Amino acid sequence: MPHKLSLVVPGLCGPLPGFDGMEPSAAPLLELLKPLRKESAAGAGYAGLLAELFGLKIDKSFPYAALTLLAHDMEPGDSCWIHADPVNLQADMDRAILSDSQTLNIRQDEAEKLVNELNVHFAADDITVVMADENNWFIRLEDCDLETTPLSRAVARNINHLMPAGGAASGWRRLLNEAQMLLHISDVNQRREEKGLATVNSLWLWGEGVLPHQGSTDVTHVYTDDSVTTGLAKLDHIKHSALTDPIALACAMQHDGHSLVVINQLDGPCNYADTSAWLEEMLQVVEDWLNPLIETAKKSLDVDVNIYPCNGVRYHFSNNNKFNFSKLMFWKKDRLQDHVDTQQGT
Repeated sequence: MPHKLSLVVPGLCGPLPGFDGMEPSAAPLLELLKPLRKESAAGAGYAGLLAELFGLKIDKSFPYAALTLLAHDMEPGDSCWIHADPVNLQADMDRAILSDSQTLNIRQDEAEKLVNELNVHFAADDITVVMADENNWFIRLEDCDLETTPLSRAVARNINHLMPAGGAASGWRRLLNEAQMLLHISDVNQRREEKGLATVNSLWLWGEGVLPHQGSTDVTHVYTDDSVTTGLAKLDHIKHSALTDPIALACAMQHDGHSLVVINQLDGPCNYADTSAWLEEMLQVVEDWLNPLIETAKKSLDVDVNIYPCNGVRYHFSNNNKFNFSKLMFWKKDRLQDHVDTQQGT
């Protein structure tokens, strides 16, 4: 059986449609992808692709929150969970632009104090904010009667038309307004303002859902720094490792199995449509990961590689023919040697 290698790289094809105006700078990526076969990929976007690879049946929204809790060794149980992540909203005329916590550099002590203040305020409403780390906050819901927008689709955008919808939306909008007022007067934000730092002045609700049942998948090892994919690996009791270097993957390709690698460092620049940052990160991804792995695959005897940019396509490379040809040549060599030995013995 060939070793399967799935490289999931959201944002690989850039923040703009096509590579117009970026051809010279994007040349290493174009050279890498050009020899590979371009095909349609199952699953819509990042979440849909993960659901497909892990064989999940998702009835409603993708349960980002429950999976992220599991990745942090926090048991979500059968409850519905939702992200309540710290963000900054910048008012501009008749709109509000969102920046996520990755751009805020929130310290652990700041996050703990803000979460404690929120929990004291909302204790009467029986609402508790649970913090996995300084960037990932959660709330347990009575039910999942909410429709939200993933944080990655809300950053750097006017969020006025992206607010929660559904049967419970009005109540949560009221609570979000209260949270904004509380955060505004917090000592944490006053000190951040004095230092010229962006404040944590709102929460973003997203990723609601219940932990899904274990799916049917042939993935045997997961390499990632992404919490959602780590959660999926834990859900299916699949071996998982942090994304460190391609050497371990090169060794894995010599054995049977299916290695899933998620490289998400291009996601942020794409979400913010930051072409310069994307080009810089893309060159690093190609040099440090994609080129070494593809070169290793070309030298391996039996490997099947798919690169998923999470845009509805995949780039495929297979060395199965090379493997079969090599086996045939070794078989012919052995038969020839047998013939020589036979002739020498007569």
